[in-house]
Amino acid sequence: MAGRNWIGAALAALLVAGCSSGLPPAAQVEPAPVAGVALPFNARVMIFMGENDLKRKMSIQISRYQSEETKILDGRVLAETAETMLSKGFKQVAVNDASIRPHIVVRLTGRPSWTKQDATLKLGCGIDAWTADGIPLGNFVARWDSPMKTDYLSDVGPGYAQCLKKPLDELLSSPNLARLAGAGFRDPNPKAAEEWMRALGPIPAWK
Repeated sequence: MAGRNWIGAALAALLVAGCSSGLPPAAQVEPAPVAGVALPFNARVMIFMGENDLKRKMSIQISRYQSEETKILDGRVLAETAETMLSKGFKQVAVNDASIRPHIVVRLTGRPSWTKQDATLKLGCGIDAWTADGIPLGNFVARWDSPMKTDYLSDVGPGYAQCLKKPLDELLSSPNLARLAGAGFRDPNPKAAEEWMRALGPIPAWK
């Protein structure tokens, strides 16, 4: 009897989650080539994620008038995915680690949406980039909707990878980044970098 209950619960979970879409993981999503550049750029990048974003849990819509909070920390999934993606474009990437003395700081935006009615994943995402002393490099945004049914339990990370590809491509080919690269990614003034990083807000521990 207990075995039957377990099987029934597993089937119910699969029905709620939807069907696996077979999306490739972030490690298999490659940025577009940049003319005249052999990636990765020789630069250090820090991804900044605030504590509230890291603790945010994904909510799903299970009926027209009812939503449910899951255990998926989608802000953390976004940061992990972005770290993998950005590492293809830059030599060193870390989340919330100012000790790497970053040349570039990135703030991420992103929010997933999944409804039981159609079981498709819809994502908005963005990369907002500055030099480590606060000079804007650009805000790059995208939206990605799954063309097929998805399993939100396993597809949030791969979905974010699909969404982040366009912003990453645009950052890597941007004129502002080309100018930084042309100057050799010089280290910013330490005091200016410290003041601007402080203005971002508290940097929570990542791991």
